Amino acid sequence: MNRSSLPIAVALALSGGMLLTACGGGGSDDGDKIQPPATTAAAPTTTAATPSPTPSQAGGPGAPTFDLPSDITADFKGFDSGPKNKAVLQDASYAAKAVLELEARTNTKVTPNFARFFTGERGAAYADSLISQGKDGNVITGTYHYYKPVVKSVAGGNLSVRYCEDQRKAYAKNAKTGKVNVTTPSLSDFRLWTLLMTKSSTGEWQVFDHTWVKGAKQCEVA
Repeated sequence: MNRSSLPIAVALALSGGMLLTACGGGGSDDGDKIQPPATTAAAPTTTAATPSPTPSQAGGPGAPTFDLPSDITADFKGFDSGPKNKAVLQDASYAAKAVLELEARTNTKVTPNFARFFTGERGAAYADSLISQGKDGNVITGTYHYYKPVVKSVAGGNLSVRYCEDQRKAYAKNAKTGKVNVTTPSLSDFRLWTLLMTKSSTGEWQVFDHTWVKGAKQCEVA
């Protein structure tokens, strides 16, 4: 039961400090999703300025608030474990919610939260693809589970955050009619994400590139 696909498929390398993960192949429900075009990853030479923080919420002073419709639920497990990686995991969860927020409505421009947690050319291209998806009348609905996060160091003092996503109760919805395209659960509902994150001048971790694998067996849960 999949919603429309979230990311632009990119190639990254994890050799000599670079990260390489291939985008997953198709599935029987591919027609229910939007597949953005592939791009080639490149780490930013500078970190883009971070927009002013949105009003705080329970996460503490300066934490973002997200304008998610009532029919969308984001559930994170393991993203608050241990003080060592607490900051980057928290910002990774904010980045995931920023994507949901942008996909939840038919936006004509990037949201402040997306601009806050995504940076560089890849962030801009990703935003364009999600906005274009909304123009086609497709938004998202349902429940999104994120789990099994793993943090690793990569080149230039950056970090990679790899985690799983369960989309079995996540669907595409027509923004005008409200009709939900309910699909049958399958292995393709399980996604393996990798975010490459760099620290901004304000101390937040921003995504400068990402990749996902559809049908990730290692993410499958009962």
